[in-house]
Amino acid sequence: MDKNSKAVSTRRRMFRKFQCSCSRSRVSFVFVTFLALCFLLGSYLQIRDDSESEKAHLNYAGAKYAQRTFLEPLTKTIVQETGLGQVEKEVQGILKEHGHALANDEPESLSNIAKEQPEQELTLKRLLAAEKCPACFGESLCEQANSGLITVDVANRKLEHKGVYFGRFRDIDIVAKRLARTPNWKQLDEFICQNASMSGHCDVSKMISKTILVTDDALKLSWLRDAWRIAHKDEQIAFESCMTVKHIEELKKVYDQNADGQSSKTEQAYMMTSLLLNPEAAVLNYFASRRDREWPFPKYLGACGRVIFVENGGKLLDVSLESPWKQRANLAVQLLDMIDTFRNGDPDWIVMFLDFRYENFAVDQYGRLKLIDFDGVVLIDREDSDGEENKERYNMEGFKGFLSEIEKDGRCMQVTRYSQMMYALACVRLLSYLPEHRLKSGEHHRSKNYVRPPGLLWGPPEHESKAIEALLRGCVEEKVVGGRLNTVQELKALLRQNVK
Repeated sequence: MDKNSKAVSTRRRMFRKFQCSCSRSRVSFVFVTFLALCFLLGSYLQIRDDSESEKAHLNYAGAKYAQRTFLEPLTKTIVQETGLGQVEKEVQGILKEHGHALANDEPESLSNIAKEQPEQELTLKRLLAAEKCPACFGESLCEQANSGLITVDVANRKLEHKGVYFGRFRDIDIVAKRLARTPNWKQLDEFICQNASMSGHCDVSKMISKTILVTDDALKLSWLRDAWRIAHKDEQIAFESCMTVKHIEELKKVYDQNADGQSSKTEQAYMMTSLLLNPEAAVLNYFASRRDREWPFPKYLGACGRVIFVENGGKLLDVSLESPWKQRANLAVQLLDMIDTFRNGDPDWIVMFLDFRYENFAVDQYGRLKLIDFDGVVLIDREDSDGEENKERYNMEGFKGFLSEIEKDGRCMQVTRYSQMMYALACVRLLSYLPEHRLKSGEHHRSKNYVRPPGLLWGPPEHESKAIEALLRGCVEEKVVGGRLNTVQELKALLRQNVK
């Protein structure tokens, strides 16, 4: 083969290689472009689905909070006839099927959303949101949280919809509580920005110092009594409804962190945030500052950002439904004694609590009963109450009317006479097992036919049953003036005899 033929052959081979190379490049380019398009499409769908999931979460949260009003225990119930012979089976069946109250309250739809579209991983830093301070509950435990002394199981989302997380602080079990839902915090943030004359989103940590919340105007009773609407849209009887000047002065002392007798803008921002979002932070903080007596509340430890930390109160009260009779009788006595303390245990205040449900009480490792949820708490200034009692019979119908008008015409003054209705609510919702007191309600349960578990006093000793049944009826429905208070004392005396 001559040189020209060899050259032609070489050029042909090189051209074929070039063609193959170009073909592979084109294939690679098309493949990479296809992958890129798939990635962009997938990202768009993910963003759209996440947005829809978040909307579903917020809609549920808003509806859930709106349904929890002060009157709920009284207005959303109907009577269900139930055979007494089924009580023991019902206790075991309800506990087995539903577990304790906080766990079975988890909405199925929200759980499915979480499984299908996992949200961004929650961390303790994100939970605390301390960067929002002083538009927060406080910062007294932020150093401990940042240094690792406080650990919180944020990965356990079983109770996330309740804003409750369990953890450890040094050598004690604790509970971290958000106390308000994302929509409520968002409402507060929007108010801060608008009141600071900022449009859209703003840095609330800086802007809150430019709002009415840190001025003397915010401490006026006329402003405070309606201020809860800043963070809540639903109708409710709020902690602020019955506030007095003494309330304000006592809370200012609690939040005076440097004890200089003055409220700085930062200190007042903490106090106002607590009052507007959930008074539990302020109530616990106040009672923790009083050393004159031990209150049946978990110990308040402090706050960091938009979370407060309290001691773990123990196992929820409904877990005790399977306990032996003597233990349940002892808890019943503690519950009635707790109400005694609310009514008469403090020279300055009457503690009015009406949300008697199993999930609002816990029993610690020593068998002590504690109130662990303060959504239904109102503090009444004893000096401003009328102090009258035993002037008439007090029962549910009249009590409902009183609650519906508590904010009008100074009716907060009359709480003293109605405070005995706490016994009636405790008996009908937590103690009684009688057919006429068995309440049926769809209280945010997955099961539309959810039935309240039998009360703590189910299955009494046979020789005591008739007496206990009569006393429970007298506790719920007062037949003669002063009859309920006498009945409660008799019931406690009888139960104490059985506890020995």
